[in-house]
Amino acid sequence: MPPSGPLVTVVIPSYNRADYITETIESVLQQTYHPIEIIVIDDGSNDNSREVLERFLPSVRYVWQENAERGAARNHGLRLARGEFIAFLDSDDLWLPSMVEKCVAFFHANPNTDLVYTDAMLIDASGKPLRTLRAGAPTSRPTDRLLESNFVSIGRHLIRTAAVIKIGGFREERDLAGSEDWEMWVRLSLEAQIDYLPVVTTKIRTHSGNSMTNAAGMRRSMARAADLFEQSTAIRSAHSASLRRMRAKIALVNAINYCSQRDTRTSLRCLREAIEADARVLVDLRYAYTIVRLLKNNLRL
Repeated sequence: MPPSGPLVTVVIPSYNRADYITETIESVLQQTYHPIEIIVIDDGSNDNSREVLERFLPSVRYVWQENAERGAARNHGLRLARGEFIAFLDSDDLWLPSMVEKCVAFFHANPNTDLVYTDAMLIDASGKPLRTLRAGAPTSRPTDRLLESNFVSIGRHLIRTAAVIKIGGFREERDLAGSEDWEMWVRLSLEAQIDYLPVVTTKIRTHSGNSMTNAAGMRRSMARAADLFEQSTAIRSAHSASLRRMRAKIALVNAINYCSQRDTRTSLRCLREAIEADARVLVDLRYAYTIVRLLKNNLRL
């Protein structure tokens, strides 16, 4: 019999993901741990998601809402959640069978932990493994590291539900869509204990519908998150150096995204913005990698 313990809630926001969500839900139903409450928040899908999900009822709670983006969908699930612990899983990603069991065991062994995050495997649209995503351990000041890199990520984590409620959950503004999880982790890190479990528990799917493939959208959402961080007295007063590096890292990510879309001019502009924000970005291997990719792109023209 699977290990049992406190109720764990999984909130899965979904928008037009009928092609992927069956596999996602099955990966949760196949967990070696119980009890697990599964809540799917359909964020106004206009595909056949409802029909696809009907076969999982009543094991899965299905709730439809008018489209309001993922922050609002996750908060909707948070309000309905009954679990002592909660996880937010995207509707195209997958859990390995022991994900919840390992995370709950970590909480039992570390009672002061508020959030535990893990490693993941990047897979392509068909599920083929691409590479392991090693998150690495947080520093003594996890807020500093989070400002520079979203190492927690949606899907490969488990959180005490009370800790998420305490900080008000996710911001719901549309301009933040795509970076709403990053913004929430940073706020959470200011008052919660964040720990790392170095095991692969999750498969993160990359495909043409990912947020990261929308370079303009990600540029907008990361800029909005950065503005919110800089407006926060608590962050600005104690993490000013990280805020400067953050702007450089954001510009570098934007350069990579625009490079992937073969927009050379905007990618180069973002690389220049990265140097202006913090010249140390030049030693980031991703900077050189982006330059090489831009050269290859132009040679193919």
